[in-house]
Amino acid sequence: MASFFADSYALIEILKGNERYIPYINGNLVTTEFNICEVTFAVCRDYPDKTRQVMARVRKMVTLLSTTDGDYCEGAAMRRKTTGAGKKLSTIDCVGYAVSRRQEIPFLTGDREFEDIEDVEFVR
Repeated sequence: MASFFADSYALIEILKGNERYIPYINGNLVTTEFNICEVTFAVCRDYPDKTRQVMARVRKMVTLLSTTDGDYCEGAAMRRKTTGAGKKLSTIDCVGYAVSRRQEIPFLTGDREFEDIEDVEFVR
């Protein structure tokens, strides 16, 4: 069973039922609390009466990974470097990418800013 780091974009697309993400649902999806926080904001906005139920479903489909100071440093460096190159990546996305690299698993996203970055499983 393949493992992927699911960023907030990927988790939201899975919740929306995007068929392109179906192959990943049965894999081992991992994420961080930061991504859960971002997803919760989107769920609260789109499904205010069902936020708790939907988030319980999200938590069942992922394994949460802890972040380290090294992840924060790598994420901050990535954001600084990519911002200088004209990309608009969030700090949370960069930290998640650092976690995926540390775990040696692909970073699953549909965020266009990640389309040409190494070790990214890009799905729209």
